[in-house]
Amino acid sequence: MNNSEVYKIGILAGMGPRSTGPFLESVLDCCENLYGAKFDNDFPHMIIYSLPTPFHPKKAIDDSEMLKALKVGIDSLNNSNCSIIAIPCNVVHSYYKELCQMTSIPILNIIDETVNELENEGNEVGLLATRGTVESNLYQEKLKLKGKNVFWNDEYQKRVDELILKTKTLGVCSKVTDEWKTIEDILLTEGINEVVCACTDLFFCTNHTKLKIYDSSQILARRLVERYIKEGLESGKNE
Repeated sequence: MNNSEVYKIGILAGMGPRSTGPFLESVLDCCENLYGAKFDNDFPHMIIYSLPTPFHPKKAIDDSEMLKALKVGIDSLNNSNCSIIAIPCNVVHSYYKELCQMTSIPILNIIDETVNELENEGNEVGLLATRGTVESNLYQEKLKLKGKNVFWNDEYQKRVDELILKTKTLGVCSKVTDEWKTIEDILLTEGINEVVCACTDLFFCTNHTKLKIYDSSQILARRLVERYIKEGLESGKNE
């Protein structure tokens, strides 16, 4: 089979750098759980580009610099003849239209996939996200269509920003998980039981919580493997 005919998953990751490994693990777990992958050649061909981006949780994003960086990653996946692209980073989906214009390869939309996972109920939900993601209204607008309001105030966001910064600088440690517990207590006190985790750096929160968390990264991984099953396995392009 010609190499260009092999179904290859493209992952534009590295935002942040330590979130790439957990996302890849989620994809591999989904391969095992959804279609019984076991041996090495049961898993997909994957091209993983870890992309450094001009992002800081407490600073405004420079749109032109971010788009310049994203094009480097997209061009690399284009040159690798990928069949589909997943980007496990929520904030860069504010440039989803521009990303799609950079390539003819389908790009899964992490916002749409995550929101589709939630039930159509009118309860209030929490949002664990960077300030850039929150201010872009990427989630609020689509959650409102499902009858859901998002709990938010500036003091809460400052704590989330600090949690993300500590995670990036310290990694997952007791100081970081203690910070998360403080945020969790705020949400529980406000009567919030469901949370959308829209920051891939905060992947560990799902393992340390009493809340029902919709992890956008894990949801994207599952949708990616479902597409692979349909378009790669069933069509025989994984061989």
